[in-house]
This record gives sequence, C-alpha cells and structure tokens, in this order.
Amino acid sequence: MKKIISLFMALAMVLSLAACSTNEPPNESTPEESSSQTNESTPAPSNTNEKNLVVYFSMPDNVDDSTVVIDGETLGNTQYMAYVIQETVGADIFRIEPETPYPTDHDELVDLASEEQSDNARPAIKDTIDNFDTYENIFVGYPNWWGDMPMILYSFFDEYDFSGKTIIPFNTHGGSGFSGTISTIKELEPNAEVLDGKSISRNDIQDAEQEIIDWVNSLGLTETEEQPDSSAEAQQPTDEAGKTLVVYYSATGNTENVANYIAAATDGDLFELELAEPYSDADLNWTDDNSRVVREHDNPDERDIALVKSTVENWDEYDTIFIGYPIWWGIAAWPVDGFIEANDFTGKTVIPFATSSSSGLGESGELLAEMAGTGDWLTGERFRSGVSESDVTAWVESLER
Repeated sequence: MKKIISLFMALAMVLSLAACSTNEPPNESTPEESSSQTNESTPAPSNTNEKNLVVYFSMPDNVDDSTVVIDGETLGNTQYMAYVIQETVGADIFRIEPETPYPTDHDELVDLASEEQSDNARPAIKDTIDNFDTYENIFVGYPNWWGDMPMILYSFFDEYDFSGKTIIPFNTHGGSGFSGTISTIKELEPNAEVLDGKSISRNDIQDAEQEIIDWVNSLGLTETEEQPDSSAEAQQPTDEAGKTLVVYYSATGNTENVANYIAAATDGDLFELELAEPYSDADLNWTDDNSRVVREHDNPDERDIALVKSTVENWDEYDTIFIGYPIWWGIAAWPVDGFIEANDFTGKTVIPFATSSSSGLGESGELLAEMAGTGDWLTGERFRSGVSESDVTAWVESLER
C-alpha cells in the first residue's frame, strides 16, 4: 500500500466537515449539459504532443461555488484550470473518470469521499492512457477533498510508472491549498521529479486565467510555434485580394475583441450583428432552465433571431468574409444564422472564427457553410477568452487566402 489512513484520521476528518479551511469536503462540479463534457472527456489522448500531458479529475456535484462560468459555459473548477493549462502549454488532455460514476448530489458525494478515505480505497478508473510512456511532463490536477487528493488519484498513481518524468500538480480548493498532497505525490512516485505546482482557491478561479497562463509560461514548457512561411505571397493581404469584411456577433465582448484584432490585421471593415431584441444578462444565464437562451437551445424553432440589419452595403466589393461568434452548446451562437441565410457568398472566401473557454470550433463552421450553400469556406479558428492581439494577428498572417 502506498498510503495508510488510520481510523483516528478518518474520524477527525468526518468531525471537521464544517471546518473547510483545513479539511475540505468534495465541492466541485461540471455542467450537466455543457458541450465541453464531450470535448474533453477523452479516453486516450491523441499523441499530438510527445512531451506534455494534462491529466485531471473534476467531479460534478450540485453546489454553486464549485463551478466557474466562462463565456456562458459552466465548468468544474479543476476542469477549467486544466483547459487553460492545456491550451497554454500545447498538451494532450485526459480526464480521470471513475468506472462506477460518483453521485452528483453534494451530500452523497461527501459521504462517499469520506468512506473511500476511511477504507483507503482505490476506485477503478474508466479509461487508460495507452501512450503514457511518450510523455515527459505530466500535469496532474485535482480538487482538495478532506485535506487530501480524491482516492481515485491514488488509483491513477498506482496504475502508471512515472519514473524519469516530471509531475506538475495543480489543484483547486476552498482554503486548504495543496495541504500535504505534494509530499504525498513525492512519496508515491519517488523516481519522478515533482514540482511545487499551482493551487488556486475556488473563490478566485473565475478570474484566474492570466494567473494560470503566467504560471505555465514560467515553467518553460510551452511549444515553440512554427513561424509562417514569409515567402508565400498568399499569406499577406495584397491589393489584388479585394476588400475584407469582419462580421461578428458578440454576447460578452470576447468575440468583439477578436473581430477588432482581425480587422486591424487585414485593414478590413467591421459589421456587428445587432439583435432587434438584445439579450439581457438574465437571458444569457446558462444555468437557469427558464432563461431565454436555454429555452432557445431546447426549442430550435425559437432560434430565429431577428437582426437590426442582416445585409451589408456594397456586399459585392468584399472578397474575404470573416464570420465570428461565441460557441453555444458546441455550435455557432444562433444569432449569426440570420446573416448567413440572408446573403449570397458565391465567389467569396469565408473564414469562421469563434471564442469559447474550452470548446473547440467543432463542426460550427461546417454547419454554417452547409446553411449558406455558397462560398469557399476555410476551416477557421477558435480563440480563448483574453487571447492577445499578437496571437490573432499571427493566425491571420498564416492564412492562405
């Protein structure tokens, strides 16, 4: 056994349920319907990066302060942290999930976690990482449960050989930080290098994106991006390329920021899609089953959103059209549909771009292209919230248009 939990310690943890500052009960969740669940719950990560892997455990329950809402998507605290790390470092990602699902009711989860610790249990993990040996740096993320890692993390460390690898822990908590888990990991994996890691309170995670990015960058693990081929004439806009138009719908301002960066990089014109009946903050509350956006999601017939203006003056002068939107439930936010349906894209190059906290571009561009029926649609790009202007500009300059 790599760890022995005494009866005395188990009783002490149960008695300290209310004292979350030192021993915290489970308190973290993921959404029931967020598209991110399907995007990141990957049994075996594709080996796109032979060095870096992000592994995390994020357990749903029904407590509000155990989630973070980013760009309308509700994510578990550790789940969100894992996503930011993955995107920053250029890593593959693997979510630890129990073979027998845990309860989502908070009280039931608290009882189960306490029982697992008392029994020194090793819950079975649903999937495996087939190409684990190819990774050098392993980020391992978990919430603080009763002043310790969830017992399924012990199962994970038991299952894989970390010899010669670097382990970089990260966690979310309600006041206890890492507790003694860094030392525990070092004891469990004596042949690995274990860094000090990063711990963020659940009270701060909502606004911690830049803090996480800065920490990851300080580790020196980020990939060096390939520089665009400056010899390719098509990568730079030319006078012969015609005019560029950047069309966008933005619910919270993130897509608007990216649209402005693209317009500056291409010397393009901007066209904002404004709603005849704009969404209020309450309308955009994804956690309220009665909110407008949830009703529209559940009833596609209600997604016919009237725009103040759906056509553009001098439309024929534009050869390149960028179309931007947030990702809603894995697809393009439906206010853009009215613009797509109202215009003829024949002879134009159309480049979708999207913003989201975690979900990829998915099939959103393909679905819009199918809806349009005309135009030469490129693959496009998804940007995280807070993306820098330099990153957006580099993407624009890499395009062959």
